[in-house]
Amino acid sequence: MNSVPAQGDSQWSVRFRVSVIATLVIMVSAITVAAALLVASAEWRWDAGSILHLLTAGLMATLSGLCIELLPGAVKSVWRMTGGRSDDIVGPLRRLSRTLKSPARSVLVVIVVAGIVALGVTVRPASSGLEPGKLVIMTAFPPDPGDARSMLRDQWNRLNPANPVEFDYAAVKADDQHDRMVQDAKSNGEHKADLYVLDIVWMAEFTRRGYIQPMDESRLSEKDLGDFVPKALESCQLDQKLWALPLNSDVGLMFSRTGVTGVSPPNTWDDYFGTSAKTAINAARPGHADLQVANAAQLGVDDEMLTISALEAIWAAGGLVVGPNGQPALSPDRSKLVFGPADLAGIKKLAEASRDSDLVLTGEDGAKKTPAELAAQTFADGRTAYMRNWAVARDTLEGKVGFAVTPLPTASVLGGQNLAISATTDKPRAAQAVAQFFANPSSQQILSEVGGYVPTRQSSFSYSRRPDAEQLHAALNQARLRPVITYYTEFSRVFREGINRALNDNGKLEPGFAEKLAEIVQRR
Repeated sequence: MNSVPAQGDSQWSVRFRVSVIATLVIMVSAITVAAALLVASAEWRWDAGSILHLLTAGLMATLSGLCIELLPGAVKSVWRMTGGRSDDIVGPLRRLSRTLKSPARSVLVVIVVAGIVALGVTVRPASSGLEPGKLVIMTAFPPDPGDARSMLRDQWNRLNPANPVEFDYAAVKADDQHDRMVQDAKSNGEHKADLYVLDIVWMAEFTRRGYIQPMDESRLSEKDLGDFVPKALESCQLDQKLWALPLNSDVGLMFSRTGVTGVSPPNTWDDYFGTSAKTAINAARPGHADLQVANAAQLGVDDEMLTISALEAIWAAGGLVVGPNGQPALSPDRSKLVFGPADLAGIKKLAEASRDSDLVLTGEDGAKKTPAELAAQTFADGRTAYMRNWAVARDTLEGKVGFAVTPLPTASVLGGQNLAISATTDKPRAAQAVAQFFANPSSQQILSEVGGYVPTRQSSFSYSRRPDAEQLHAALNQARLRPVITYYTEFSRVFREGINRALNDNGKLEPGFAEKLAEIVQRR
């Protein structure tokens, strides 16, 4: 029997009505799927193409919502449809008009549209392309066209013309760098940066305050992550998430004069900051007129190096007020930071050394006014036998004085900087691609060999031509983190102020010092 009704039939055949209903369902389903796919493939950017795509997706979602709303009535009408009557055609259109006029039915349409959009967002695949546009890296190092980091920026720009990178240079002083970046990153900040070059001690603050976003670890292989020096990668991790990639590391090294009788690489903290160092310098002075003191110490209260010197003295004495992974030691009731006997012994030894004119400079240019750069110059001038300094100091010493480089006898504070993605960037994939480029093995090799930075890759040490590569690697493996806390900058200021007062009081800590530090440690 023919499924199309013959002329004069009073009723559509069952087969024909089923076919029409099936066609309607398929059409509505196709419109709904198309709307969901348009939503899923939309790029959420303010450019002409993306806006047109979003408008089309919105129109399709609305059309789909109307179709879904009308489908039950349309199915009922088709099933009851009789051939040749105009009402069979215009009836659904009248129902559409009534639907659009009815607030309740309109709300239902909106709910359906919202469901389609939600479905599209849910099934939206992660885009693999990079969002186009300029990327800004806010950094602390000063502008220098010959700097290895600038070389990497230029290399990236040649390879990625759709995503040019520029540096926004913050201040040189550490506290000013921190404040500049916080001002940009906070909720009502300028939000100029797409990435921040963060000192590792700022990582907890920027993470817990929501200033940065975690890395997409699906874009990083286990093999790639496994090539990072564990200590460097650890500084990027918090709460079981990866929040940055290591840009460069840093670690304290021991610089010892060569060609000076009685002076050799130290085996203990006492050998360069205590009684043994005092004995060695007194024996060496007669043959070296320029040699004044044992140690080019850096103990200025306004300098982060005092915090570092104090922690390293504490660790050398076996203290654990800050544990190996940056955990501050709090009392059971969490009311104070616990300075045990070993911690106090380390502070007392540092206090004794700070006043000894055989061990450190104590005059107008003394240890309490000596930053790392001036310490390197003092050592280069032949005025001291030993110096604890960062690895980059080697470059300022070459050809000026004979010296040997070794790891510290005990743990060094870990230094370095990480590349983190701003929480407010509109180009997170591109920003992560930049971070991965600066942290990749070849870039790390350039940073190390050309820029003198301590690399963050194990492979960089394997292929390094640096004369101190072995010593650097060993020092990194035994380095320790400073306190991993949200308010590290304030902690360090209060800590070194208290240590400075202890240096002037035979190593005695003032009342309330441990309690004040505990309050800062626990603040979120």
